[in-house]
Amino acid sequence: MPGKTTARMFRRIDRRTALLGLAAIAGSALARQNPAGAATPRQQAALPPEQIRHERVEQFLLGGSRHAGEPWRIHVAWPQGEPPAQGYPVIHLLDGNASFPLAWHALQAMQRSDPQGATQRVVLVGVGYPAEVRFDVERRYFDLTPPTASEYLRGAIRTGGQDVFLDFIEHDLRPAIARRIAVDPQRQALFGHSLGGLLALHALYTRPWMFQTWIAADPSIWWNGASILHEEAAFLAGVQAAGGRLTQLLRLLIEQSSGQDARQQRAGAGESRPDILGSARRLARIDGLDVFFHRFADESHPSMLGPSIGDGLRFFLGQAPAHLRRV
Repeated sequence: MPGKTTARMFRRIDRRTALLGLAAIAGSALARQNPAGAATPRQQAALPPEQIRHERVEQFLLGGSRHAGEPWRIHVAWPQGEPPAQGYPVIHLLDGNASFPLAWHALQAMQRSDPQGATQRVVLVGVGYPAEVRFDVERRYFDLTPPTASEYLRGAIRTGGQDVFLDFIEHDLRPAIARRIAVDPQRQALFGHSLGGLLALHALYTRPWMFQTWIAADPSIWWNGASILHEEAAFLAGVQAAGGRLTQLLRLLIEQSSGQDARQQRAGAGESRPDILGSARRLARIDGLDVFFHRFADESHPSMLGPSIGDGLRFFLGQAPAHLRRV
C-alpha cells in the first residue's frame, strides 16, 4: 500500500508534467536514431514515426469488434521462410509507432551477429495509432490507464480505457495476426514501457492467460495513487486461493531506470518511488511464475526505452543477457 507521502507526491503530477515526460521518451528514442537533430524533446515527440521500408514489414488499420471507436495502426514484421511446425512466436509492443522501429533494429542486430539463429524467427507486432507522430498522447493515456481519480489529475486527461484496449488485443489483434501467418499460441509476449509497463502488469494480474512472457519496462506503478498494487494483492490472493501455483509457466521481466529523469527530480528530495523490486519479489514467490529483474545504472526513464526493448526481445527468444537476474 502506498504511504501518504507517496500519495501526496504523485497527486502533484499534472498534465503538463505528464506531457513533458512523454516528450522526453520520444526525444530519447529519436536521439538514438538522429543524434545530430536540433529539435527540442517536445518537437521531437510530434515528429513522424520512423518508417521501416522492407518487403517483410506491413502496416494496416484494425478496429475493435467489441467496442466502437477509432482503429489502431498495426505494424508487423514477418519472419522469413516457412514457419516451424508449432508456428512462430509473437511479441506485441505497446506504443508501436515508437517501439516497433526500435524492435526492428534490435532484431536486425541479433540476426547480423548470428545469421543462422533459428530462435530469432519471430513476428514483431507494434500496436500504434494512425496519427503521424511517435506518440498519440490523448489515445495513449486512455488506452494504458485505469479510471483515474480526479485528485491525481489536473486538466482534461481521458483515462480508463485499459480493458477496452486489452479486449481489442485479445479478441481482434491476435486473431488477425493468426489469420495471416501460423503462430504459436503458447509463445506470445507483451512489452510495455512506462504507462505501457503499467498496462502489462494490469493484464498479467487480470488476464494471465493472454501471454506467456510479460515485459514491463519502468512501469508507472505510481499512477492513480499506485492503485496497481491493489491489483497485485488481489492477484496474489487469487493464486493462493487456487492452490498457490499457476496452471501454466509464465515469465516476467521487470526493468527499472536509474531514476534520474527530470520528473523524478521535480518530485522532491527524500521522496522515493513505489518499490517495483518489492513487487518483483512478491510475484517471484508464485510457483509457476519465473521473474527476472534489472535496474539500469546509467539509463533514465526516457533513455531506457531502446535498451529495454533489446533486453525484452532477447529474454523472450531465450537469449537473455547476463545482466538480467532471476529474482
